[in-house]
Amino acid sequence: MDPLSITASVIAIATLASKVCTIFGELRSLSKSLPGRLAAVNNEVADLEVVLYDVASLVEKRAALPGNKQSPLWHLLKQAKRKLGELELFMTHLRVSCRDARHPLLSANILRKDQGSLKSLQEDIRSIKCNLNILLGESNP
Repeated sequence: MDPLSITASVIAIATLASKVCTIFGELRSLSKSLPGRLAAVNNEVADLEVVLYDVASLVEKRAALPGNKQSPLWHLLKQAKRKLGELELFMTHLRVSCRDARHPLLSANILRKDQGSLKSLQEDIRSIKCNLNILLGESNP
């Protein structure tokens, strides 16, 4: 896979991360009492976005990262896209619930019910981010 294709894929995934962060901002404006877990997940996503742009920049400067379909980079990018997609669906559902809820307790109940899956998404995103950082470190002389 050529560096331009990798760069385009990385930027598309970083854009998805940015979209998730935007949804979080909308949630924060709808509800002032969001749980700390959501803020922690948002921080992980924002950090992942920065790492993704670093990867894109490195690939653009030089084809130092492996680009074939079996490379660790490609696998991590697919994971990031899938996990961010799951998180986007969750956050969108929560935003609609917060916006349409007549009672704030309904949104709180949704959050309480989904704490496990939210924690799992946070851990998966953190793992992807750390692995991308390792790849970045290995590619820098």
